[in-house]
Amino acid sequence: MREALRLVGLVVTLLTAVLWALLAARTPTTTYHVVPLIVASAWPAIDGSVGAGLTQRRSVNAALGGFALAVATAIVLGVKGDLDGPTLWATQGTVAVLVEHVAFAAVGALAGFIHAVRTAGTAPGGE
Repeated sequence: MREALRLVGLVVTLLTAVLWALLAARTPTTTYHVVPLIVASAWPAIDGSVGAGLTQRRSVNAALGGFALAVATAIVLGVKGDLDGPTLWATQGTVAVLVEHVAFAAVGALAGFIHAVRTAGTAPGGE
């Protein structure tokens, strides 16, 4: 059962990234500002919450994995031309949206890591 719990965060992260890609491809002029934050934070945060036996090293790896997936998804969407919406600071263009998404992904990875470290020991099955 513990091995299955270790995959929950990864699966949710991958599904969120796929959903983001589908939404962006369908409506390229809409910017989904917080999705990179969710993608980057989901893996470590869920792993910490379900007590997937996290160590600090595994928390760092999950946070970096979520960050890398969020950034890679944003880059692919940018190359495809699916990031044509505005940023929060009202600029337009793929590069500005990529910068915003990378910043949100970094915040999400850090938040997910902090949550994982704080909750891993108190979650059911945590160490």
